Amino acid sequence: MHFISEASKFKSINSDSSLLFIRKAVDLSVRSKSLILISRAVQKLGEYYMSHEMYQDAAACYIKCLRIEEYRKDELRIASLNDNLGLLYYYMEVFDKSLDYHQKALDIYQAYNDVPGIARVLNNIGSLHSSREFCEKRTEEEKMADFNTALDFHRRSIDQYSLIHDERGVAKVNQDIASVYNKMKKPEVALGYVQKSLEYYRKINNPEGIEGVLFTLGKTYYRLKDYKRSIEAFRESENIALAGRLTGGIQYLYEALAMPYYDIGDYKNAYNIYIKYMTIRDSVYNAEKSRQIIELETKYQSELKQQEILRLTAEKKRKNSLIYLLGALIMLLGFSVIYYIRLIYKNRIIADQNIRIKEDKILQLEQEKQYLAARSVMEGEEAERSRLASDLHNGLGGLLSGIKINLSSMKENAVITHENVSSFNHAISLLDTSISELRRIAHNLMPETLNHYGLKTALEDFCSQVSPAGLPKIVLQFFGEEIRYTKELELTVYRIIQELVNNSLKHSGADRIDIQLFSEPDRVSAQVSDNGKGFDSTAVEKEGKGKGLQNIRDRVTALNGKFDLRSRPGEGSEITVEFIIS
Repeated sequence: MHFISEASKFKSINSDSSLLFIRKAVDLSVRSKSLILISRAVQKLGEYYMSHEMYQDAAACYIKCLRIEEYRKDELRIASLNDNLGLLYYYMEVFDKSLDYHQKALDIYQAYNDVPGIARVLNNIGSLHSSREFCEKRTEEEKMADFNTALDFHRRSIDQYSLIHDERGVAKVNQDIASVYNKMKKPEVALGYVQKSLEYYRKINNPEGIEGVLFTLGKTYYRLKDYKRSIEAFRESENIALAGRLTGGIQYLYEALAMPYYDIGDYKNAYNIYIKYMTIRDSVYNAEKSRQIIELETKYQSELKQQEILRLTAEKKRKNSLIYLLGALIMLLGFSVIYYIRLIYKNRIIADQNIRIKEDKILQLEQEKQYLAARSVMEGEEAERSRLASDLHNGLGGLLSGIKINLSSMKENAVITHENVSSFNHAISLLDTSISELRRIAHNLMPETLNHYGLKTALEDFCSQVSPAGLPKIVLQFFGEEIRYTKELELTVYRIIQELVNNSLKHSGADRIDIQLFSEPDRVSAQVSDNGKGFDSTAVEKEGKGKGLQNIRDRVTALNGKFDLRSRPGEGSEITVEFIIS
């Protein structure tokens, strides 16, 4: 029910939002398997279709609801749906069917003594009789009989609304009665009814009601030839409609507003407002309305150029048919040239847009090519590092370890003079140092800790290995969760930090190097900063120096990451890289 009330709220403001809420109401009601909720939601959908002149869809909705209520045997709901079908055929201008459905609804409401329902249907029947001339061909006498019948039903409707003190219903019927008297060419009688209706809507401050009654009031003043008040009423109605976004059917307001302007000789406003009407109406070309526009435009132009026309009247009389023909040809040629120039300009714009699109595609392809190239280089480099690390560790490392074992065995089993023991021990010590250095080089080429334990542990090992005995002090800070990312991403982050720390150790002259690693499920970021001598980052980039920085950029580009460098001479440096996990 919430979505149905929201749909009613947006009915006059935003029809798209209204339809959205109605569809949500239908979906929820179907899921709930509640027949009454389904019936109410589908009925609201039918009302939406009817307001947008989609009569076949509206009829299908009402018929479905009617079958549900007949199954449920809910007579008042059946009456409501019959009333809706009566309105549907009213808009379709099928008088007999409309009256038949309204009468069925009225019979049920009367049987249940449902006063609001009786009042509403009586008013609808009155409106149907007042519009019968649009459904059937009627003589003037028949039209007057229809209008009197309509007034009788409207008055009976007011009696019912008065019984339950429904002032809103009375105001609505008073507006409809005013419309009937206007059709009967009795605007002086209509004026009293429409003013009563307006007074009520102003009292309750109902913008939608005020806007509709002002439209009727404007038409009434127009029939009374009080064009000033007619324009004022129409303009106030327009302002309320625009302010409250109550723009459904506003084209009919503009159509009516153009007429008093036209009758007072204000052809400029009449023309502009009628153009608004034609634009909003957005329907098939109508020859009669086009003739009116041309006439209004001609009169407007004539008013502006009256003095010039008077001055040229004598000269125009002397012109012969050849001059007229020549003028027509020149005008035709002028229009042709303008059209051709505009066509060329439009084609040029389209061509420029196509060129820009192609250039953007080429740039995108080049960037993708650079990404692939950078990634291929990185993958090849890491594969070679891995191979070298494996060869050094398994090959040369194993060989050196074997030599050490054999030498140690010789020391224990062979007889060595006292003078040679010191040299022998020094040789074994050098061999231990070589094995340690070999393992360090192999670890730098491909850190096994990274593969087994992840970034945090690998970076802790790296910092402990490269930290000197004195300064600079290397501080690693880890924020977030210990998450394992793809092997490629972890290795890239590790290599970048490794390169940045080595650069700081070699060139910065800092006494402190800070490493910060941020690990999140959807993001990994690393920052390396020092308090060293810094450098001019702009000059380095322009001169193409700094191969280490370029390598880092290539690694970041290969994984579509972000790179940020901040450094000035004497202020240290700070480099940040970030990768988004998609």
